Amino acid sequence: MRPTDALPHPADWHTTTVGRSVEVKRGVSWSKDQEHSEPGPDRVPVIGIRNVQDRLDLTDLLYLSGLKPAAVDEARVSAGWTVSVGSNGNRARIGNAVFVREDAAFLFASFLIGAKPKAGSGLSPDYFYRWLSTEQVQAYLSASSEGTTGLSNLSHSFFRAMSIPVPPPDEQAAIARILDAVDTALERTRAAVERARELERSALEDAFGTLEAPHRRLREFTTEVRYGTSKASSDRGWGNAVLRIPNVVGDRLSLADLASVELPPAEVDRLRLEDGDLLLVRTNGNPNYVGRSVVFRQPDERTWVYASYLIRVRLSDGLMPDLLNVFLGTARGRRELLRRVTTSAGNHNINSNSIRLLSLPVPDSAGAQERIVQLAGACRSHVDALEKKGDALKQLKKSLMHDLLTGRVRVTNSMGAATS
Repeated sequence: MRPTDALPHPADWHTTTVGRSVEVKRGVSWSKDQEHSEPGPDRVPVIGIRNVQDRLDLTDLLYLSGLKPAAVDEARVSAGWTVSVGSNGNRARIGNAVFVREDAAFLFASFLIGAKPKAGSGLSPDYFYRWLSTEQVQAYLSASSEGTTGLSNLSHSFFRAMSIPVPPPDEQAAIARILDAVDTALERTRAAVERARELERSALEDAFGTLEAPHRRLREFTTEVRYGTSKASSDRGWGNAVLRIPNVVGDRLSLADLASVELPPAEVDRLRLEDGDLLLVRTNGNPNYVGRSVVFRQPDERTWVYASYLIRVRLSDGLMPDLLNVFLGTARGRRELLRRVTTSAGNHNINSNSIRLLSLPVPDSAGAQERIVQLAGACRSHVDALEKKGDALKQLKKSLMHDLLTGRVRVTNSMGAATS
């Protein structure tokens, strides 16, 4: 795309360019000794790239001291500004943007770029932000980014030359209002998901915390603990389906991005997964991954094996694998596991001995175990339903942005409804 090419738009819309109609400025720079993690006297909060997500995230701010008043005034964020990523190691992040709706005390960092339509430009700040956030414009900005040292940078010349289709003012307002309503629904759904996850955590912690059952070591129930294969896998489709760390997602088995591995028959027999086997991430450079678990349920008739960074635990009838999986997903279970697998050097590596020494409350009756598993399943279903609602809203927003920002669907602020 040439920057002078605008998105498709109706004939009654005119066009302008970023350079002609938008004020663009860089964020503030500072030295390491000016950085603080906590607020304090003469410290100013600053947002960085990590704060520019699908919305403005203010949960983790830096605080800067020793800034000159002119630098503070220049980089202060106020209502109507769009803040976008200007430099990043990940090219796809270039151009990612958030909109500032209210005057704020924080500044924005030098790897970010502030942009706001000029007075009299005919562009509303809300509409400009929506245009910048469209899938097509984001793709153009990423593709046009420059850099030779592993750091991609927004091409300012390309950005300033970009052509913006400009609807009438009432249509700009209607587009922004409709998309704001979708964002509000998304935010409420996100909050509902967080509440549901917190309810899930609390309910399961209580279930194990109030459980009147003896604590027993896992060695009483393990019939086999075995490492997976170290043979290199491929995605060519032949051989045995092999499960790897990316297939253990939370407490779920993900069948996305499956690979295969060729093994001799004896090795296949040794590593063949059976329904009800528990798989754990045995070791990983990221300690947050160690101990993630999933219960294997045979998804099809293929022979399934597992890779060396996973460890398989096969249990006797006295302990449901699903109960152990639920326990390992709680904060209590996580603490118990890490207590067993953390070395004196601070590394984490699960071995067969640490698995067998793991202690947990185990009800004697299968019915009592099943009730906890069912509670976990009900909580998870509630979270899943809310997450699916969020995914549907994201897809709706994506479709609406395309239809509204290209004029495929026409709206006016007074009508509040789509017209053709």
